[in-house]
Amino acid sequence: MPQLGLDPEQMGVLQKALVREAGTIRTLSRQLDSQLRGAWWKGPDAEKFRGSWDADHKTQLERVAAALDVAAKTVATNITQQTQASQS
Repeated sequence: MPQLGLDPEQMGVLQKALVREAGTIRTLSRQLDSQLRGAWWKGPDAEKFRGSWDADHKTQLERVAAALDVAAKTVATNITQQTQASQS
């Protein structure tokens, strides 16, 4: 019979890594945003790039971070369910 389930310890490590890396992405996004806003750059190319940064790139980074948060919550739920099933 195939084995089902998960190793709570290993998955706990994964869950913490997902949360940590979501934070890393958010920090990186803030740092890049700050550098872009602080850089002296004038003209149409600057406006186009900043618009693209705000509308696309920064938004995509936040989506990735949010997806990692969702994945971390899913893993945490599965750990809880596995732990409860193992205790039954």
